[in-house]
Amino acid sequence: MAINYELLKTFVSAATAGSFRQAAATRFVTVSAISQQIKTLETQLGLPLFERLGRGVVLSAEGKALFRTLQPAFAQIDAALRDAGEERTAVAGLVRLGSPRAFGEYWLRPRLMPLLEQRPELSLRLEFGVPTVLERRLAEGELDLAVLGRAPRLSGLQAQRIASERFEAVASAKYLKRWGQPRSVSEFREHRYAIFDPDLAMHAPWWQAWFGERAALPAHIVAEVASLTELAALAQSGICLCVLPSYLTEPVVSRGQLQVIEPVRAAAARKKARERATNELFLAWPRGVSDSARVRAVREILK
Repeated sequence: MAINYELLKTFVSAATAGSFRQAAATRFVTVSAISQQIKTLETQLGLPLFERLGRGVVLSAEGKALFRTLQPAFAQIDAALRDAGEERTAVAGLVRLGSPRAFGEYWLRPRLMPLLEQRPELSLRLEFGVPTVLERRLAEGELDLAVLGRAPRLSGLQAQRIASERFEAVASAKYLKRWGQPRSVSEFREHRYAIFDPDLAMHAPWWQAWFGERAALPAHIVAEVASLTELAALAQSGICLCVLPSYLTEPVVSRGQLQVIEPVRAAAARKKARERATNELFLAWPRGVSDSARVRAVREILK
């Protein structure tokens, strides 16, 4: 038997108040509307729920039994509805955020720390990974937000550009002494490289910015390491030449541990190539998902 929820709600209100008049005030309806709804419910159940005594009412034995069952159930429903409302409006609880490690340490930390200080009931789970893994986990609901090193490719995700990173080729003095300083595309192609992943997410944009879209990429890859700090360490050891984000190379270059390596170009062409050797970073989240206030707070501070 399907019983209208509003009829049950009216019954609980009347039983709690002890009168139809007070129940009508609570439900913002007329006394006759309360009386009619109770009669309808009694007809559907086939049970007398109230005994009419003059102008008042008292619960019948059947009404008392039903009230004992429904009262805690409606209390749970009311609590669940309150919690749902707070979920939408309170900046509290856990937000799961994914990011590339080096970028997260460099770019996210100064933005997220003030938010955590301002919102003491907010907590973050920051997980690091490569863009393909982060995007998949975001699409599968394992993350609320993710910083990606490219626009998302999976359906069901939306994104907004939040930053750009500039790439530089770097090598140590030890490496250059052994293998020589490359100047032309043919010389660069003969050198030894370490890369982040097979997509050449940093290497390819740098190479094409300096040598053109059709230039063949170098084939001598001596290491593939999904860690920018480890790539920088390999370059410093003299094993290889690496292409890395400038925010990672600038500190070690300033200390003399690495050198920026660029092809020979005229000043204007060199400036243009540097401007093109960049990558856009995106903040992505599931499309069509109703955001909680905590997710919106993190998203807004990153945007």
